[in-house]
Amino acid sequence: MRDLGFVKDIVGSKEDVNYHIYEAENGVYVRDIVIDAGIGTEVTVGVVGDLHYNYCNEQDFEEKNPAVMSSYEHRIWLANAESVPKAALVLESISDCDQMVVVGDTIDYLTHGAIELTKREIFEKYPDVLITIGGHDVTRRMQGKVDDDSSLESRYEILQSFWVHDIFYTSKLIKDKVLCIVMSNCHGTFTENQIEPLKRDIDLARQKGYKVLFFFHEPICTNNPNEVEVTKEMALLVGDPSSYPKNFCSGVGCGDKGSEANKTVYNLITKNADVVKGVFVGHKHSDFTLEILGETPDGTPTVIPQFVGTASVYAGGHLMRATIK
Repeated sequence: MRDLGFVKDIVGSKEDVNYHIYEAENGVYVRDIVIDAGIGTEVTVGVVGDLHYNYCNEQDFEEKNPAVMSSYEHRIWLANAESVPKAALVLESISDCDQMVVVGDTIDYLTHGAIELTKREIFEKYPDVLITIGGHDVTRRMQGKVDDDSSLESRYEILQSFWVHDIFYTSKLIKDKVLCIVMSNCHGTFTENQIEPLKRDIDLARQKGYKVLFFFHEPICTNNPNEVEVTKEMALLVGDPSSYPKNFCSGVGCGDKGSEANKTVYNLITKNADVVKGVFVGHKHSDFTLEILGETPDGTPTVIPQFVGTASVYAGGHLMRATIK
């Protein structure tokens, strides 16, 4: 993992492992994370998210989908592909990591133009990338005034038609040491079809001695009473000042709430903390280091860190780089 250069500390100092953000020479804000997983070597993972490609191309204007055209009229933030230069910068900045991951909301609202950008700017340049999907990726109405009459399933099908891997569940082994698992949890929801592959991967990780990292778009709840009311002052960096205080402790999918699939997936993650060593997410547009209260199969309490990254297209760009050792 190359040295991006150092300009100044933004939050903390390099001695504040997992609580430090600095400005690199290319203007990007960098958060270097270290996870001591006892793997005997180093694996590096670069994480960006919330790129929000907002673009309508000629095909969109010819098709004139009412929901898309209304969103085009009213959705001003990052319109006309404004996020592309910063997205390109943060992606290039993590391109030498052993694995690149984008944690959702790559697309701001679903258009032919946004698909064009995703293919050109990410999949064609970085075909080995892993990308989870977020709520923006599967919506056509974004501040528009016209409802989208298409089904959610049809929009999932559109994404899957050009995505480089399965949009709901994908796992990839890095250096025969770290198993990266990318799962959709749009709107805080896991699905039944994710359970069996997750069980298999956790069993495999335990048998082979792999350590597991999870990548979602939305944070999962921590069951940590210290994180019921997370204020702006408790964030490492505030990209989006709305909706404070935030409750990261409880909610849908916390193990005793939500659908059976949410409960099952949550318990598989939190009750296998001997192999699960970290969770990386976006969505909140601010930076946090959270502690999920987990346990090993024998019931030993163990903390699983959850790293929340701000939108990568804020300021000069934002990214996380994790070293697992």
